Amino acid sequence: MGLDWPPAWLLGLPTAVVYGSLAFFTTILHNVFLLYYVDTFVSVYKINKVSFWVGETVFLLWNSFNDPLFGWLSDRRFLSSQPRSGAGLSSRDVVLTRVRALGWHGPLLALSFLAFWVPWAPAGLQFLLCLCLYDGFLTLVDLHHHALLADLALSAHDRTHLNFYCSLFSAAGAMSVFASYAFWNKEDFSSFRAFCVVLAAGSGLGFLGATQLLKRRIEATRKDRGCPGLVMDGGVCEEEPLVGGEEAGSITLGQYLRQLAHHQNFLWFVGMDLVQVFHCHFNSNFFPLFLEHLLSDHISLSTGSFLLATVSSPRVPVSC
Repeated sequence: MGLDWPPAWLLGLPTAVVYGSLAFFTTILHNVFLLYYVDTFVSVYKINKVSFWVGETVFLLWNSFNDPLFGWLSDRRFLSSQPRSGAGLSSRDVVLTRVRALGWHGPLLALSFLAFWVPWAPAGLQFLLCLCLYDGFLTLVDLHHHALLADLALSAHDRTHLNFYCSLFSAAGAMSVFASYAFWNKEDFSSFRAFCVVLAAGSGLGFLGATQLLKRRIEATRKDRGCPGLVMDGGVCEEEPLVGGEEAGSITLGQYLRQLAHHQNFLWFVGMDLVQVFHCHFNSNFFPLFLEHLLSDHISLSTGSFLLATVSSPRVPVSC
């Protein structure tokens, strides 16, 4: 007998669970990244101060710029009309395209995560490239994942339901930090490297599986005009184009940024996010160093892992 994929019990999972699991596959990588990448390059790879701060500065600029850049590119690609056909994308087509993008970008995020833990270039160059690659793929994953929220659920109640599962799975993803402290050893890095390989493999395969499940459910609506049981409120049942007319696809990046700058709520959000991201990076990135030099002789292994997991407690969205 051949093996059927996916198995029946996976096909029976609620859409909210499958959607929320994508947060788990991101969080198990991102929490470990936040806590250990600085300590790895400073203590294991012995990066010099100039290379470290150059890399962090470039990363700061790239992290600030890629969010609006990828958002603009996403809107042009998914929500604007197609010049050759003259017809806009239907909501189902938008969801399918975003799910397919997650199926590609999720495994690529896992591969970029692995690039931190194996020395393959001069420390300064590897630091810069790894940070930019990882943050780029993380931004793409977060962008499509959170954009799906509006496509899969139309009411505030149903979106809260999806967010609940995202938060639940993000909290479960913090368990990777509990386990990581048991493997962390700067003198013998092989065990921690093997642990990261397991995390990356689990995350990459998880993205592939979850996106395949979502893709099957969305494609099934093509054969079922009633769209029962796929998403709340029939969120992807409409066939009408989301955006019509070629003007929607002709907006330039400069016009896009000027439009954002005129929204006061957006400016307040950016200011709040700036403080939150600074706190996230400073708190998480340097905490293992503080823990090692201030408390390592006074706490047990289990206490250390608990403190690390507390510091890296997830939030939504996860991309610091």
